[in-house]
Amino acid sequence: MSASDNDTSISSFEAEETVRAIYQGAVDAVVVHGRNGPQIVTLSGADEPYRVLVDRMSDGALTMSGDGTLLYVNSRFAEMVSRPLDQLIGASFTSLFEAGCAVDGSQAGGSRRECQLLRAGQAALPVSVWAGPIALGDQPATLVTVTDLSVHRRAEQIAAAERFARSILEQATEAIVVLDRSGSITHASDAAEHLLGASPIGQRFTAAFKLEASDPDHAGLLDRSSTSLDSMLATKPFHGIEVRLRGRDVAAGRTFLLSAGPLFDEAKTAVGSIVTLTDITARKRAEEQQTMLVAELNHRVKNILAIVQSVAAQTLRNAGSLDTFNERFAGRLRALALAHDILTKTRWGGVELTQLLTEIAAPYRERVELQGPPLLLPSQAVVPLSMVLHELMTNAAKYGALSAAGKVLLGWERVEGEAGAMVRMLWQESGGPTVAPRKKTGFGTMLIERVVSYDLDGRATLDFAPEGLTCTLQFGIGAGKMAPDAPPVSDRALG
Repeated sequence: MSASDNDTSISSFEAEETVRAIYQGAVDAVVVHGRNGPQIVTLSGADEPYRVLVDRMSDGALTMSGDGTLLYVNSRFAEMVSRPLDQLIGASFTSLFEAGCAVDGSQAGGSRRECQLLRAGQAALPVSVWAGPIALGDQPATLVTVTDLSVHRRAEQIAAAERFARSILEQATEAIVVLDRSGSITHASDAAEHLLGASPIGQRFTAAFKLEASDPDHAGLLDRSSTSLDSMLATKPFHGIEVRLRGRDVAAGRTFLLSAGPLFDEAKTAVGSIVTLTDITARKRAEEQQTMLVAELNHRVKNILAIVQSVAAQTLRNAGSLDTFNERFAGRLRALALAHDILTKTRWGGVELTQLLTEIAAPYRERVELQGPPLLLPSQAVVPLSMVLHELMTNAAKYGALSAAGKVLLGWERVEGEAGAMVRMLWQESGGPTVAPRKKTGFGTMLIERVVSYDLDGRATLDFAPEGLTCTLQFGIGAGKMAPDAPPVSDRALG
């Protein structure tokens, strides 16, 4: 039987199989195709034909004596250890490997293990070592083949890195794509595919993602030619470009933050880039809402300060002493604070009228009777109405029904007017001291009339009858309507 070498080198598997065949006596000659054409090499124990065979291997090969001394190495092994051939002959096998690499070359069929091959001036090389018995003439020896595992390990690492990157892209909630240096997409996250409705792999970035700047300052960046933009995305880092996607229903009305960063290989050479599209729609809406809220808050604070300033000036003008001013002004500020506290709890939405009246009349629980249906009061009416009711309550506590054993009936109803829904409210005192005719209009009365007229766009009528004050208020509530969850208040005292 003979073995033929038809290639320029013998693979590790082929070499191992050939050595086994030689050992078992199944091969007695090898046909070697060299520069001078095919030659038949006889393997009848000769030393030179063996050298011809192992020098053709693509793996490292060597023979060693029983004590581990190298008798022969091929040129490939010399390349692997980065040492000249003449320095290897006569060297100890164990001196070429890290500690613990002992091989057993006595087993029929050979044995294999993994070791670290020492190299001159370089890091150790992971290798697979196969050892089997062979006879050189009449002397027993060991044949060893050494296979470089770094290529296999590198391939495994690349495959593991690919799986790791794929798992990241599958789990990422942002649209992420990887570009090569030409701007073509090589990888894409599931979020990017969902955004586009199809896989963009293989397309150039500008062909898959048709962008438009949402910020005029960035319009020039995206107005470049497609080739120029693809090249820039693949080679230059940048961050914070707000963009939108054209012609994509799934992305309609959404804003994204476009960012790109370089992707380097092990040699720190840029091989492409990673581009992300981060959905910032919710953030943009929150920013817009915050801007609106700040503007609204600024407007409300100015209104409150104007009210406080006006109340302070009018109170001072009508107060006979500093103590009187302090008492009246503090009470009116408390009414303002109460209204704003209620509005804050409802986040400046509509306020159920019964809730407001209950808070205002709380100091006189058993003596103020509320009658009326559930009604949603618009937020802009809360502060003015609180001021009006505070004046009525204060007047009743000092001079009217609440100053003695009397009571107050506070009723309301919803009516439809020409301008829309309105509230008609009745304040009626009874059982108090006899009311004397008014010779002049006080600040409290003037405040009630002006607030209802200017702030509530309504009208107020006050009747100082001897049996008790009656005040009728009527003002619009715009889109206000019956509060669905509030129980009706009817014929019962507050408390």
